[in-house]
Amino acid sequence: MNLLRLFFLGIVLLCSACKKEIEPNLERIPKVVQLDSLSKDKINLNLLKLSSEAEKDLESFEDFKNLRSFLQTLSTANPFYVNKHVDSLELLIQTFEENLSEDLNINTINSRITVLSTELGLLKLLSESKSPDSEKILEANTRVVKAYNSLVIQLNELSLAIPESIEKELLREQEDKEN
Repeated sequence: MNLLRLFFLGIVLLCSACKKEIEPNLERIPKVVQLDSLSKDKINLNLLKLSSEAEKDLESFEDFKNLRSFLQTLSTANPFYVNKHVDSLELLIQTFEENLSEDLNINTINSRITVLSTELGLLKLLSESKSPDSEKILEANTRVVKAYNSLVIQLNELSLAIPESIEKELLREQEDKEN
């Protein structure tokens, strides 16, 4: 009888010891945060508009129109939508860069596109994390829109710039007047 009690007690201790080892440590399991698709959070930054001259210069450039249209959508989108469509924006920027016309393929425009691609890359890194933070995604989206606005400013300046041939002609006329 004592042997039976001792055996029963041993099994109970063994089972309770096994039960403690099986319990998962909840602190080690990372929490996955889901972005809210119904969130009303968005950035408070408007896209700059092209000047009328730049608009005329770019009216046949469909890749820029697509990029601008998509960025208008993302500038009013919540973090869930931004997170979901980062790849599409990356593709639009690459297509825009690849199809630049000769007059737009200059250092100032290329540097603005590089900044835009870099900011998008940072946004993409945030979107690929296991638990994306909506505030960080909105901050990164703000930086992407600022980079786009910088590109628009440069395009506006480029369209307002005096072409070199006209500038040289004006300089010759001024030199002729001085002589």
